Formats: sequence, C-alpha cells, structure tokens
Amino acid sequence: MIKTNSTHHIALSKALIQLETDMYQDGIWPNEEPAEHDLKNAMESAVPFAVDCLAFESWLAFIFIPKMRVLLSHEQPLPPMQITPAAEIYLSSANQRTLSQLQRIDNIANGNIG
Repeated sequence: MIKTNSTHHIALSKALIQLETDMYQDGIWPNEEPAEHDLKNAMESAVPFAVDCLAFESWLAFIFIPKMRVLLSHEQPLPPMQITPAAEIYLSSANQRTLSQLQRIDNIANGNIG
C-alpha cells in the first residue's frame, strides 16, 4: 500500500474527477443509479468488480469512485490496484479516454504519479 501522501491523494482525487468526465464523454456513464438491493448485493459480491451484480460501468460509477472518495477523505493509504486489465475486457476499445484514465489511476495507486 502507498502510505498516506498528499501528492498521491491529490493526484487520485483529480484522476477520479477526470474519470467521471471521461466516462460521460465516452457515453458509458450509467443513466440510472442501481436499485439499493443491487448495490448491496454488489458490495457483498465475491466476484471481482461485482460483475455478477452490476455492469462494470455501474461498478465504477457507484462503487469504485465513491469508495475511493471516502478513502481519500479519511486520508487512508491507497491500495495497490490493477483495474485496467478488467476494464479492457468489459469496456469497448472505443472507450479509450476511460481506459487511459483507469491506467492513470492504477499508476497513481501503485506509486507512479509521473
């Protein structure tokens, strides 16, 4: 885990904002928030990225981004991440902005903010 570091936290905070923008621009931001029971099931899912309960895009929008914001607001250490390989499976290659931003988020979480 990356220790609490304001530089990494600031970079991740900005990257999450950009991820939302990129998802909108790529046309993959979900139109509706999942039902409460679907979110609950997704939070309890043992399947990576809860794809048994939600579309990958919904997981990003309604679980990943909010969880990362909570982590940042509590100044918690950043966990190592490898979201991009899954995103390349679940998202179209046409969603290049989103894929690139997810790679940036992986890099920040793994200690490379350059």
